[in-house]
Amino acid sequence: MNPRSAGECARNRTVIPSTKLLALLVHRGVVAPDVARDALASGDPGSFLAKAGVCDAAQWREWQRTEGGTRPVLRRYELGELLGEGGVGRVFAARDRTDGREVALKVLRPEHADDAVQAERFVREARLLMEIDHAHVVKGLRVAKEGSTIFFAMERLAGRCLQDALADDDFGLPVAGGGGRLDEELALQVVVDIASALQALHERGLVHRDVKPGNVIWSEDRGAVLIDLGFALASEGDGAGDTTAGTVHYIAPEQARGEGDLDVRADIYALGATLYHLTTGSLPFEGRTSEEVLAKQVLESLSGERIRAWNLSPQLRYFLEKMMAKDVEMRFQTPRQLQEEVQAFLAQRRHERALAERSSRPRLGGRRRSTPPGRSNRRYRR
Repeated sequence: MNPRSAGECARNRTVIPSTKLLALLVHRGVVAPDVARDALASGDPGSFLAKAGVCDAAQWREWQRTEGGTRPVLRRYELGELLGEGGVGRVFAARDRTDGREVALKVLRPEHADDAVQAERFVREARLLMEIDHAHVVKGLRVAKEGSTIFFAMERLAGRCLQDALADDDFGLPVAGGGGRLDEELALQVVVDIASALQALHERGLVHRDVKPGNVIWSEDRGAVLIDLGFALASEGDGAGDTTAGTVHYIAPEQARGEGDLDVRADIYALGATLYHLTTGSLPFEGRTSEEVLAKQVLESLSGERIRAWNLSPQLRYFLEKMMAKDVEMRFQTPRQLQEEVQAFLAQRRHERALAERSSRPRLGGRRRSTPPGRSNRRYRR
């Protein structure tokens, strides 16, 4: 990926259309839907809202400048393109004006700025990323607040999240048969890298709780990198009522049940579900509603017939079944154990491939010469 600089993006950005701006304001609950429709029909939404007492001219211009408060204007950082967004924050490409460094800037959504719980979790994630120094965890740089905007800067990685790899066959990574399926060895290397990151969290007494393709970037220089620790929680913390936080298609059965004593084995399950998605292009359990998926996570086992239909290697099937075992005691017990077993398998497979390639190469000099007629190979003593 060769993104434009944040500065270039900012210079080329046009004023947000009134239709989109009003939609954002309605979504944030700032403007009522019927008022937004009348404002748009008036032909001059800013003046209409000012006369209706919703805002003044300065506020309307501020909303235009900040896209309804979703794109803040900051003194130190010049914001560029939107890289991604979730329920809590939005991530922008940005340039640090103090040294010109390109960073990724995560900004807490304005509707959560006054929510003490969300703000505390957001700041905790930033500080955790700043404290952890690991090749497979994105590095946090600084956290700050400007006005009502809370944000933190992270290193900017050249790469794309694996969720995009599943949706985009032109991602540039090896795929097995197309359809958004990653090559087996590449997917298993992702497991090795992320297991290494989870081990670092485990040693700090933390459970990630939201391992999924959308929270992993593949970087040519670094391999797989965890980019979001927003739901990380102490493994023996008091957040029992919040343990179902995460993404229902990947969470472990004990997490789906809302159990309060989650440990790293819940993350190993989620990494197994991620591996399943990466290598099959489909989710392990699907349903019409989140509740239906959660029920399947708790009650249903992986379909062995369905796994075999994907023509996966026996060893990959073993990893999937062990990582996603319903019984936590049957799973890999630590990320390091998982990492070591997968590494050993990958090393063996590469060794076997190297031997096969070596044996198929033509030998120097071609065929061995036959013995000339009349000459014996037998040595005679004088």
